[in-house]
Amino acid sequence: MELPFQSRPHDSLRQGLCNLREDVLPQHPVQTIQESGRPEAAIAGKAQMLRQLYGVALPAKMQIEQQILGRFARLPGALPSSKLGLESLTGALDEFGFESYLGQPSESETAPPDMHSQMETRLGLAAVTKPLGRGII
Repeated sequence: MELPFQSRPHDSLRQGLCNLREDVLPQHPVQTIQESGRPEAAIAGKAQMLRQLYGVALPAKMQIEQQILGRFARLPGALPSSKLGLESLTGALDEFGFESYLGQPSESETAPPDMHSQMETRLGLAAVTKPLGRGII
């Protein structure tokens, strides 16, 4: 068992009291599972498997399609772009996370801005509004 080398000072307020024994002990099983299931490692492993099975062309084609579908954007307005094509290509349609049911625009308390004002601000054409003066006109 080897003690870790501390390269910077320990922040006791944010990380708790300094205890090298806790740094050496194995992590919680759930944390280990979450770190082993990183999407980058899964994507690289899947690309390597496809490269070995079907050759270099298929992973290259899929990567180009991901770049094209990732750049697709809807005009600003009431509905944000769902990027359904990208989700279906990457397999994200099968996942159900917090973003699937929290933060939906239909449940928002504020009214969405109209498309024209969003395009004006995007293109830098928005007129600067002056604050109203207080008092008698």
